[in-house]
Amino acid sequence: MSLFELARQEFLLAAGNPKAILIFTAFLPQFVEPSGNVGLQFLVLGVLFLLLEWVAIAGYAYAGSFLNQWFSRPAMRRLFNRGCATLLASAGVGLLLSKKG
Repeated sequence: MSLFELARQEFLLAAGNPKAILIFTAFLPQFVEPSGNVGLQFLVLGVLFLLLEWVAIAGYAYAGSFLNQWFSRPAMRRLFNRGCATLLASAGVGLLLSKKG
């Protein structure tokens, strides 16, 4: 897949995402000054939102690339699985010892 096709796919996915729709309809209007140019304000906020979304997606892609290399080694996979098992067991013990209130 080309970079343009990936960007197009991400745009279509984000455009249909209920979270994005909610942000544009419920969250962003709080920061728009009704006495000013509403269209321009929404444009600026929308561009900033999309820029931050791009940064987050790039971070996820970088982390995925790093973790792919890390998990390709069986010793690292085993270490990760043991760490997750320890955390889940600790959470279970914590719940077992907690008092119901």
